[in-house]
Amino acid sequence: MSKKNNTQVFVLGWDAADWKFITPLMDSGRMPALQRVVEAGVMGNILTIDPPLSPILWTSIATGKYGDEHGVLNFVEPSTETGKRIPISVLSRKVRAIWNILTHEGYKTHLIGWWPSYPAEPINGVNVSNHFPDVNSQNSFPDWELSENHIHPKEQFDELKELRIHPMELTWNHIAPFVPAAAKEHIEDPKNHELLNAIIMMLARCSSFHNVATHILATQEWNFIGLYLDTIDKASHYFMKFHPPQQKHISDEDYNLFKDVMTGFYVYHDMMLDRLLDLMGDQAHLMILSDHGFYSDHRRLETLPKDSMAPAFEHSKYGIFCLKGPGIKADERVYGSSLIDITPTILHLFDLPIGKDMSGKVLDQSFINPKEPKYIDTWEIQDGKNWGELDESIKIDVWSAQEALQQLIALGYIDELDESDEKLLDQIQTENTFHSAQIKISTGRTLEAIPVLEELHANKPENIKFIGTLLSAQLTLNNPIEARKYLTLMRNKLGTENTPQLDFLEGRVLIQEVQPQKALTFLEKAANHEVANAGFYQTLGRVFLVSKNWKKAQKVFTKAISMDSENAVAYHGLCVALMRQQKYEKAIEAGLNAVSIKHMFPNAHYHLGEALFHAELYEHAANAFEMALTQEPGFGLARKYLVQIYTEKIKNDERRKLHQQILDKNMRPQMTIVSGLPRSGTSMMMQMLKAGGADLLVDDLRQNDDNNPKGYMEYEPVKKLLTNNSWLKDQNGKTIKIILQLLNALDMSCDYKIIMMDRDLEEILKSQQKMLGKKEETLNLKLMTTFEQQKEKINGWLAGKPNIQVLHVKYADVIENPTHEANRINLFLSETMNEEKMVQAVDEQLYRNRKKETI
Repeated sequence: MSKKNNTQVFVLGWDAADWKFITPLMDSGRMPALQRVVEAGVMGNILTIDPPLSPILWTSIATGKYGDEHGVLNFVEPSTETGKRIPISVLSRKVRAIWNILTHEGYKTHLIGWWPSYPAEPINGVNVSNHFPDVNSQNSFPDWELSENHIHPKEQFDELKELRIHPMELTWNHIAPFVPAAAKEHIEDPKNHELLNAIIMMLARCSSFHNVATHILATQEWNFIGLYLDTIDKASHYFMKFHPPQQKHISDEDYNLFKDVMTGFYVYHDMMLDRLLDLMGDQAHLMILSDHGFYSDHRRLETLPKDSMAPAFEHSKYGIFCLKGPGIKADERVYGSSLIDITPTILHLFDLPIGKDMSGKVLDQSFINPKEPKYIDTWEIQDGKNWGELDESIKIDVWSAQEALQQLIALGYIDELDESDEKLLDQIQTENTFHSAQIKISTGRTLEAIPVLEELHANKPENIKFIGTLLSAQLTLNNPIEARKYLTLMRNKLGTENTPQLDFLEGRVLIQEVQPQKALTFLEKAANHEVANAGFYQTLGRVFLVSKNWKKAQKVFTKAISMDSENAVAYHGLCVALMRQQKYEKAIEAGLNAVSIKHMFPNAHYHLGEALFHAELYEHAANAFEMALTQEPGFGLARKYLVQIYTEKIKNDERRKLHQQILDKNMRPQMTIVSGLPRSGTSMMMQMLKAGGADLLVDDLRQNDDNNPKGYMEYEPVKKLLTNNSWLKDQNGKTIKIILQLLNALDMSCDYKIIMMDRDLEEILKSQQKMLGKKEETLNLKLMTTFEQQKEKINGWLAGKPNIQVLHVKYADVIENPTHEANRINLFLSETMNEEKMVQAVDEQLYRNRKKETI
């Protein structure tokens, strides 16, 4: 078989396949082949990567790397020959794929139809490109051209090209099962020709690739086969709108004619799978997966917005994953799979090392007896051996790409453009850069995405999509100052009236500004518009959780789930809301749903554990807390619960000692910092916190005076923070005043909540002038600019720091509405303050050096 071993791995890609569509078909016995796979192996959801665009995703599946690393970032690329757009090719990929690695290691490796795989790379086996069955409109059957670049090895060109099925070979009998209600008048009606022809084209395409796969299985030696079929995705974009239940905008005639098409294609894929199973045998590993799902329920869109990403709005974030074969568990579910995990898992099946520069993991939950993976620094090395790669001088046949390009335009994946437009290259580059930023955000690298997005915005300030993505990115980083800046830009462009999406975003920004009541006002304003989707109710639920309105939180999270049954965040919110009402059984159910949909979700595991603990299910609670810690080792609250459980409930002294030791060793000191520019109201805030019950770290070495009659509330060692911050870690629970310019000297081994005082710079400078005995009217404009730059620099440094939370408080707002601001501060400090006494500590008479209002 192979010079290494007899391992065989068949990877079958069904683009856009979705369990929500599949499960009823399996339950009714209409997909028996897939049922065999599920019962013999493991199954589960697999998480997609944003943006959910197939060429990017299938290259990530094949390389174990994200799109900004592997280089395939679009559906198209510019032709080096003509400058025109052509469909994306292998030449855009910058890293090695699994078939290159296996070729290098001596395994017999075959690839069929992968997107992208044109031109066909010279791997150690058969390779037919994704354009292999494309029909050029200038050619008719049987005169059907095919470039040699579509097939490797060249010696098998004549044999393999005959395995293609031309659409003209198909008769009405072939497509009748897809449209069983069709009569002669439907077939002859010109308005149905496009859709009926689409069925023929897709059926011929997937059958051609299937023919190659069965031919290889029957005639070739093999260790690895990768077969990719895009039919379910393409069919879904054409026909999912006709699938039951009937949507209001679909006519009865069209519904009755096309309602069975999607079921027909899923069943046909199962029929093809049945033949593959017979040919590959029981000793081969079979992996079936999709890159994303496809909405088939009430989330189907009536019309797509005008956006280059519009077709992706129909994609759901979870695809399918199955794996069966020797050493794989049977009839079990696996959780936490991502597209980026596929190549590491394949390498592990071949007992090959995983590249440390690959971002994924081995899906070891799948194995009966998991073994420790091997690692190598990278597979991106040159050692002179055969990697099955293309010669750099290879040229693409432009004619062979244009039909595929037209299909992408028809499906809405790319826009029809004047190909002579000199802006073409710039558009492709802009899209690629934007997709790269989206990938970074989707994969938890938002800080890396910000400068990329800022450059896009600087180059194209009119593009509202870039502004909106920057806003969302800043919200992800919990940076409401920058988020509000971009929200203001959007308001300036789109206006303030009848803008429900902006009201929704305003609500999100206000939540981060710890203004839940104001947030509620904007969210309720948006509630009666189309923006009120599952994400909207999920955000609204957060407001009610912060406000401790558990019943309303329960109601809106339930609403979110009714709109999106795969919304793990909404299930988590529902778990918390139910638990706070002491409805523990229902809370447990919601928590279990959250972690089954999104396994890598430590907060959900923690709150599930909390609900189980209160329900006195201590063994299960311990398991949930342990899982939270597996995913987030720094989750101190989970360890505290486990210490209690192992001490009082299910005695386990070994585990108790372990968690207590980790707590004792790693418990990070937590402090509250009051900061801002000098004379911005920091002393007043310290007085409020003292009145509210905070434990202040002050030494009173600096006496009160006319400038600060109630005291400076300072601690002398703060002045030397730049040279010595070692004392900070001993101040757990303290509240300390530190000016803004010294914040970047904080000890990063501690956790901080920073109350940042904001005051008009003119007022600050006047106050400083008065304190220095200088004329208040003589303002140092250069100093004002310096202060502004320092604020911007420090706020940028604070953004995204995982151990720092920041609440911005305006000095003037505290004076004008101390009750509201005291509530915000108390919420920020986990409701540990006496708000009434905080309000009493505010002395309006001390608001001096007010900026005069201009008329």
